[in-house]
Amino acid sequence: MKFLKLLFLASLTVPQASYAARFDITADVGQIRYHEASNSLAPAWHKHVWVGLDSPDQNPNCQLFNGQVGISIPDGNEPALSMLLAAKMAGKKVLITIDDEITFPSGKWCKLQYVTIK
Repeated sequence: MKFLKLLFLASLTVPQASYAARFDITADVGQIRYHEASNSLAPAWHKHVWVGLDSPDQNPNCQLFNGQVGISIPDGNEPALSMLLAAKMAGKKVLITIDDEITFPSGKWCKLQYVTIK
């Protein structure tokens, strides 16, 4: 019994494996796509946006679309979208933070966590 208690306590001190990874990706803003609220071509994407990252400095495990890293932005994140559009128009790089285990709405579309204009 004492051995089991010791084994249990030892297991609490061993770090648990984590396969998710945070990425802070510097890139150019590529293609931006908005899905209309009642579209029938991609129903899971109603009112959502995705952006492609051109020339990223890292390669997370995210959806690729036309060679760009795909980042999803759920409905209701207009400030993020405004920042991305401003950066694209100004030719500025952005710093996009994602965790490649947090996807939206499905598959390997990594969900935006932070956006910073560089």
